[in-house]
Amino acid sequence: MDPKKNYYEVLGVPEGAPEEDVRKAFRRLAKKYHPDVNPGDRTAESRFKEINEANEVLSDRKKREEYEALRQGAFAGPFRRGPFGHGGGGFEGYRAGTFDLGDLFGNLFEGGEAGFTHPGRGSDVRVEIAVDFLDMVKGAVREILYRRPRVCAQCRGTGRSGRKGCPACFGRGVTEVEERVKIKIPAGARDGAAVRVPSKGEERSAPGASGDLMVELRMLSHPFFRREGNDILLDVPIRFSEAVRGAKIEVPTVDGPVTVTVPAGSPSGRKLRLKGRGVPTPGTVERGDQFVVLHVVVPKSRSEEFLRLVDRISEFEDPDPRGHWN
Repeated sequence: MDPKKNYYEVLGVPEGAPEEDVRKAFRRLAKKYHPDVNPGDRTAESRFKEINEANEVLSDRKKREEYEALRQGAFAGPFRRGPFGHGGGGFEGYRAGTFDLGDLFGNLFEGGEAGFTHPGRGSDVRVEIAVDFLDMVKGAVREILYRRPRVCAQCRGTGRSGRKGCPACFGRGVTEVEERVKIKIPAGARDGAAVRVPSKGEERSAPGASGDLMVELRMLSHPFFRREGNDILLDVPIRFSEAVRGAKIEVPTVDGPVTVTVPAGSPSGRKLRLKGRGVPTPGTVERGDQFVVLHVVVPKSRSEEFLRLVDRISEFEDPDPRGHWN
C-alpha cells in the first residue's frame, strides 16, 4: 500500500467511489491488461499489477480507511513532526514564527483561498447505467443520480481551515455530493456506448475547467427481441399446418404489431425480412431490418389417430433429406 499513489486515478473512479464501482472498474481494466491477453508485454504486465494493487486496497473497507489515513499523513509530509523532531499531530508540530505558513500553504494550494488542491482540468466522472432494450433502440431521456466531486464548500477548495487541514474534505479541497442530471439516450445507441455530459464531472472553480460526466450504457436483454448490429431478430413459432399450407400471422416489432405472410412449405429456420423495421443508425434516418425466424412446432399428440395420419403423410414426403451425406 503506497499512500503517495492515487489508486482512484489508477482505476479511473472518483474519490470515495462505492466498492461496487471499484470492482467494476477493476474487472474492465483487468480484461484489457491481463498478462494472458498481452503475452510478453511488460507495459501491460506492469499496468495490471498497478490496477490489481489499487483494487485490493479500495475494494476492502478497512484497507481503504487505512490508505486514506496514510494519504493524509503523506499529504502532511514534513508537518508530522515539530522543527526539533518532537512529535506533533497534523500541522500542530510547528511553532509560530518557525515557518511562513502563508507562503508554505501558497505553494501547496495554488491560487490562495480560491485555489484548488488539484490544479488543471477536473477529472471525468464515469458511471454505468442499465437501459431497457427498447429505450436503446428508440431513444429516451433518463434522469440519473451519481456522486460528483465538487469544490469543498467549507474551505472553498483550498484544503485548509486556518492553519489545519480542512475537516470537511480531509485536505483534498473537494467533497463528493449526490447530484441528479438528465441525459438523452440517442436512438440506436449500442451496448457500451457512452453519453458525455459536459462540465458535470469533477468540479473546478475556473470556467470550463470542470471535468465531464461519462455515462456508459448497458443494454438489458429483451424477452423476445435480440439485436445483431442494426438488425433485430425475432424467433416465431408456427404450427405444422401453417408451415405446410402457408398462413398470415401477426408478429411484434419495435414499432408495434404487423402482419406477415408465411409462404407455403416454409422450413424451420426460414427468415422473413421486414425492411426498415430494425434499429436506427444514430444521427441518420437509416434503419436496419427485422428478421422473423420461423420455428415449426411439432405436435405433441401421440394418439393412435394422429400417428396414423403421420404415417399417411410420410408417403408424400420427399426422399431421404440426409441422402447427400452418402
